[in-house]
Amino acid sequence: MTVRSVSEKKRDRDIQLLQQQLQELRQAQSKRKQAEEELKESEQRLKSVIDASPIPAFVIGMDHKIIYWNKALEELTKIKAESVIGTSQQWRAFYAKKRPCMADLLVSREKEKISKWYTGKYAKSRLLEEAYEAIDFFPDLGRQGKWLRFTAAVIRNTAREMIGAIETLEDITRRKKAKEALLAAHKELEERVQARTSELARTNEALLAELLERRQTQKALKQTTDHLSLLLESLPIISYTRKMDGTFSITYVSNTIEEIAGYMPRCFIEDDHFWMEHIHPDDRERIAAELKIAMEKDTHHYTYRFRVMDDSYRWFSDYWRIARHPSGTESYIVGAWQDVTEDKRIRQEGELRLQQMIQTHKLTALGEVVAGVAHEINNPVSFIAYNVPVLEEIWNMVEEILSRSDVKHPDWGKRGLSYDEVRKNMQEIIQAFKIGANRISRVITSLKEFSRSDESVQKKRFSVSDVIAGALIIVGAQIRRTVSTINQEIEERLPPVSGHFQKIEQVIANLLINAHQAIPADRKGLITIRCRYIGRLKAVVVDIEDNGKGIERKNLNHIFDPFFTTRRELDGTGLGLSISYGLVKEHQGIISVLSRPGRGSRFSVYLPTEGGRSLNLCPALLCIDHNVKYLKELKANFVDAVIWRSEPQDKMEDILNFLAENPEVDMIASEVRLKGFDGWELLEKIRAKHPLLPVIFYSADRRALKPPAGSGIQPDYVLHKPFHIEKLQKVIHDLGRQQL
Repeated sequence: MTVRSVSEKKRDRDIQLLQQQLQELRQAQSKRKQAEEELKESEQRLKSVIDASPIPAFVIGMDHKIIYWNKALEELTKIKAESVIGTSQQWRAFYAKKRPCMADLLVSREKEKISKWYTGKYAKSRLLEEAYEAIDFFPDLGRQGKWLRFTAAVIRNTAREMIGAIETLEDITRRKKAKEALLAAHKELEERVQARTSELARTNEALLAELLERRQTQKALKQTTDHLSLLLESLPIISYTRKMDGTFSITYVSNTIEEIAGYMPRCFIEDDHFWMEHIHPDDRERIAAELKIAMEKDTHHYTYRFRVMDDSYRWFSDYWRIARHPSGTESYIVGAWQDVTEDKRIRQEGELRLQQMIQTHKLTALGEVVAGVAHEINNPVSFIAYNVPVLEEIWNMVEEILSRSDVKHPDWGKRGLSYDEVRKNMQEIIQAFKIGANRISRVITSLKEFSRSDESVQKKRFSVSDVIAGALIIVGAQIRRTVSTINQEIEERLPPVSGHFQKIEQVIANLLINAHQAIPADRKGLITIRCRYIGRLKAVVVDIEDNGKGIERKNLNHIFDPFFTTRRELDGTGLGLSISYGLVKEHQGIISVLSRPGRGSRFSVYLPTEGGRSLNLCPALLCIDHNVKYLKELKANFVDAVIWRSEPQDKMEDILNFLAENPEVDMIASEVRLKGFDGWELLEKIRAKHPLLPVIFYSADRRALKPPAGSGIQPDYVLHKPFHIEKLQKVIHDLGRQQL
């Protein structure tokens, strides 16, 4: 073999080896490009989710410089991201002067200073670790300032190292789009990829260098994507995406869903019906219809009840918008779920408090008006009352003179009068003046009593049982005309209360007289007086209950208003309950009424045993059931619900004792089939002890809803399960609540 042939063979082998290496490099290049495309798509999706969020947010790094500033925050603050990103001027969005934001304090590890800057306005987050929430008013936002609820949370990387902090602000519907700088970087990266790819064909060394640089770029890109993912998981909301192909299949759910609802994200992704099946049945049809109709809009918002892992229902606020892929070939829905159950409960409770405040302010304003009216009337009435005796004395002298004159003088006939008629009319007119002046004086005295808060008299400790005994001595004979039985259930050794004995005695006497007057003459009258101490309230409670005609619903809201009376034709002034209300309020107490037309009324007086301590109560609905899931649903829909889980060891006395210790309970909704005892037996006990307390029965078993043979006791309403919550709400409204 020649030297040339050996050299040629060696050259051929080298060429083949180079071709093989080139082929392997091209394959690696193809796989790398495919991985980069997938990574870019994942990053684009994460950016779209964050940027489309309706929650305003910004992120700062460990150097306190702003890393992210979303679109929603731009709309809220009118400050563009380009003007603040890379700076430490995040304070400009909220404050007139430079000061640290809550995110700055977390990055500086100065959590102890949060109390200095947000005194009385912050709390540790219950959803996220190393996060704080606060509510504050920002006068420089908008034209009239804004109230914002903001959350600041620490951001850590996969190595659990702090890399910055995020601050979010609620009630804003837009989110900042991806940074223009990041898009520019991607564009530059793509240009570099193309340039490096063209060089790959020229030389192996250039290709290997490009591969090394690509790996470094891919690593940086993955860190950026992880950073974005970490931001997304730090938000106190559940982000999601879904298709727009008519199925609305969910394609992504953030891991926050597991903390709030207890479900893994894959439950929503793998089962297209999972989300809809967990919406409350009463809301499901409405949400499905709104989801299809709302496709015509770019954004939408609705609320519904969602069943979480423990089978209870939580209120979800659902914000979403349509996001379009930058290529324009695909659109999808980007949204956020937020748990607003607590906000809804606070709102409902606020409405109840508002009604109480309206009633209090109305009566306070009436008291001021009444005091002024009484003062203005008092002077002319005093003048009349003073001059009536003078007029009577003058008439007596004139009458004596006339009686000695000629009573048959012709002038009497010319005037069409007679001496006897004049004498009689004058006596009647003077007597009418006296009666009218005395009655007006009594009304003025009552008006002053209603509007007066007399603190000049020294308050003393006294026993409420002695007050009841004194009131019965005063009005006992009067009320026994229509009342055949007065039951007294008064505890022994009641703790004393502080105040004015005679004033509370007047209240009890007024309530006893009202109870007596409410009983028709043809009815066997019964008045029950209960008095007990409730340690939970630190108050003595007096109930005066009658079996009279009750109070109509339309009148119940006005019974404490001055001059409101249904006994006008019987000389009622409408001031008795108004005065009683004022006297009880003067003792920091509460007066309430529970009335059933045709069955009677119960007035309750709450008097605190600790001086200076005001009581604050709201009506309550007692819900009794063995089904924990259903009890939680009732609790979610009724802010005033008190739930009682039925257990085999329960006794009917437990329920009765609970009612005695919680007089604010004014209605019961109960399953008939209970574990410890039968619902019908409980109803019989409640009717005997609390005849005016409304009871609603429900059950899925129609046979259980039928009363036992020989039983003449019926609940106030019966519902067959399943039933809409709105149905129960209407029944409660129609039955009427306690005025407290």
